[in-house]
Amino acid sequence: MGPFRAFLNATLIPRSLFWRSFLIVVVPILVLQIVLTVIFYNRHWDTVTKWLASGVAGEAALLADLVDATPPGTPRDDLLRRFALRTDLDVAFRPGTRLDPDGGGGRRLWHIDQKIVEAFREKLDRPFTIDLNADRPGLATVRVGTGGGVLELRTERRRLTSTTTGLLLAWMLGASAFLIAVAVYFLRIQVRPIRQLARAVESFGMGRDVGDFQLRGPAEIRQAAKAFNTMRGRVLRHIAQRTEMLAAVSHDLRTPLTRMRLELEMLGDDAMADGLKRDTAEMIELVETYLAFVRGEEGEAVEWVPLAPVFAAMRDRVERGGALALDGDGAGLAVPARPLAFRRCLANLVDNACRHGRKVRLAARRSPREVRITVEDDGPGIPPPLRERVFQPFFRADPARRRETGGTGLGLTIARDIALSHGGDIALDTSDLGGLRATLRLPA
Repeated sequence: MGPFRAFLNATLIPRSLFWRSFLIVVVPILVLQIVLTVIFYNRHWDTVTKWLASGVAGEAALLADLVDATPPGTPRDDLLRRFALRTDLDVAFRPGTRLDPDGGGGRRLWHIDQKIVEAFREKLDRPFTIDLNADRPGLATVRVGTGGGVLELRTERRRLTSTTTGLLLAWMLGASAFLIAVAVYFLRIQVRPIRQLARAVESFGMGRDVGDFQLRGPAEIRQAAKAFNTMRGRVLRHIAQRTEMLAAVSHDLRTPLTRMRLELEMLGDDAMADGLKRDTAEMIELVETYLAFVRGEEGEAVEWVPLAPVFAAMRDRVERGGALALDGDGAGLAVPARPLAFRRCLANLVDNACRHGRKVRLAARRSPREVRITVEDDGPGIPPPLRERVFQPFFRADPARRRETGGTGLGLTIARDIALSHGGDIALDTSDLGGLRATLRLPA
């Protein structure tokens, strides 16, 4: 049952809720129409046609018997006139002629025409031909062989079969099309809030606050929208509390650290004082890093950021002797992001590459759904087992490195945090230059 269901989901069942609902509505209507049409053709229309054609065939047989019973040389005009008056048939007798077996026109008969011919064969025990495709539309001609000539009868086709069947089928198909159109209209109305909710969730996941989602649609969609609004409020409160806490802690630490640095400066040159000065400088650098991250997260709106000026700023930031090479200048590309946070994310990646390599390459590529920015260097790189761990706070791939050469251990952590808050991510790989490639993916 598992593989069969997987096959249905992969081939026959649509992935969209709209098209699944459309099939649920349309398929029963189509099946009902097909069943009704088959029953109508096989039972109702065939039965009506058989009885109507049998009636005309019986009248033709009766007239042929009367003509044969008339003595030779007796005028038959009065008989034919009275018969035509009573039966509403156009009757003519051609004495001395023989019945042409190909008088039916030699055309292929379809289902109902065959039913008419079968009814005539049951009632007429004489040679006859029937032309159901006469020169005038809606007219049928029956020729019956008699002993003295050919009896010709013309009648409207409605005397042989039901002519309202096409109209009934047209009404059935028209009503079905109308009902399907109405169903599609209301399905679109019902599915629209789901699509809007999906776009709101996707935008919020990319760091774009869209506000409270308006409750609309059926009760289930309203319930989902209410749950989204509640989740959004909790996430925003959590982010605000975290940001405020980091800002408060960093701000409160900076004051005593500054006082400690001033007091150490007053001690003069001393070996112990020099060690304390280095430790104090490292702590101040950590605090400044926290504050810079908090300032970028706090109160910044998402907007379209062009890449060309950002790339130019990265080149001016690190190009002291041609260390940074641009693979294209990002012209024509833009990403929806918080400008300061995005620049800080890219700057951390570029600074990390410049710190460990002599040659750095920066490039940007656009795909249908995202923009990829790669920062590559020719440094020693990072072993694959450690490429995820370097995003952890204060983790460094080489524990033996000192802080003045290895940074604070927060650069990649902050860069990925910013990327994730924009709905993107950062992945590490081996560069063609021999070092590390950091790929920043952001939705576009």
